[in-house]
Amino acid sequence: MDWLEVDKIRTIKLLGKWSVNRAVGKRRPLVAVFSLTHYCNFYCPMCPFGDSNKDGQLKLVRERDLTTEQWKRIFDKVSKYCVWSIIEGGEPTSRPDFIDLVRYLHSINMPTSLITNCSLLHTVDLEKLKEYIQFITCSIDSVHEEPYCKVRGVSAKTYHRVMENIGLLNQSNISHYFNSVITKFNTEEFIDQSYFDKAKELGSNAVSLTFVEDRADVSYSLLPDRKTMTKVCESILDYGRKKSSPQIMIPPEYFEQIIEHGRTTFDECGVWKSTFVNADGTVMVPCWKFNKPENTYNLLEQSIEEVWSAPQWDIARTCHDCQVLGCIWYSSQPITTFAKNYMNGLSRLINQHKPELLH
Repeated sequence: MDWLEVDKIRTIKLLGKWSVNRAVGKRRPLVAVFSLTHYCNFYCPMCPFGDSNKDGQLKLVRERDLTTEQWKRIFDKVSKYCVWSIIEGGEPTSRPDFIDLVRYLHSINMPTSLITNCSLLHTVDLEKLKEYIQFITCSIDSVHEEPYCKVRGVSAKTYHRVMENIGLLNQSNISHYFNSVITKFNTEEFIDQSYFDKAKELGSNAVSLTFVEDRADVSYSLLPDRKTMTKVCESILDYGRKKSSPQIMIPPEYFEQIIEHGRTTFDECGVWKSTFVNADGTVMVPCWKFNKPENTYNLLEQSIEEVWSAPQWDIARTCHDCQVLGCIWYSSQPITTFAKNYMNGLSRLINQHKPELLH
């Protein structure tokens, strides 16, 4: 499965611009995350879009979801800064104009990956989709029916539909990998390593695994106990040492830190390196945990320069609230962590296709 070609000249120029900004003390985003809609057809308890009030979500869709043209305006603004975009939701494939939006991102040379629960992919023209995106991230928290349904709050019928749709991705030769949020409901398949074998069987040559970050707006916790988390981490590290496929995309440091400290560690939160645009065009500065009117900006009305010059970004300099959230941990790591992970992945790729080059 081959990725779409990325405009290397555009990427180099934007990286250069970002580096110059850093050199003069300006913090600007490098990756864009577009939350296309307030609606999701799943009921995941770790996610605010898992709310059982789907009528309320649909009301928000009608009243607050951006139109096609409004999203295009935001895409244009963000593309002048970001080297990559991530489309998510809610469930992004639930939008009737989903293909139009990814087509537009492709037309402005913005590399795009899609995060989806895969339940609606049978309604999408996959042949068109693979013309416009680099790859799909399949949110598959569990590869087994019972824990999958428990984590996702859906029926067995939905689980089987998702598995069938992953088969459609394979048939259409669309690059994809699995992403799992590890909760107390799905730890066993990582301890016994059955998740990896099933993921590979389903055509995923890579997996991204992080623990659930408990929500501040609910009274329950989905995080496994410390002992179980350690077992999970040790097993994932063991699998990564023994086997090269599916590749574990999260660097081993993430799991090593959790074993040692019970959480991840970082000097300074790197949330400013990405722009997370909500379905109504708003951006919370510095992030969703500080969801207050005075921290809310709107990219329909304001520029990237205005939003990223906001004083609230200083909150992130000392905030360490996120304990195991993978995206925050990754963005907060030193460049050496990225480089090491990249080289490990490159050597594995070479070993799969031209092993003689490594000997």
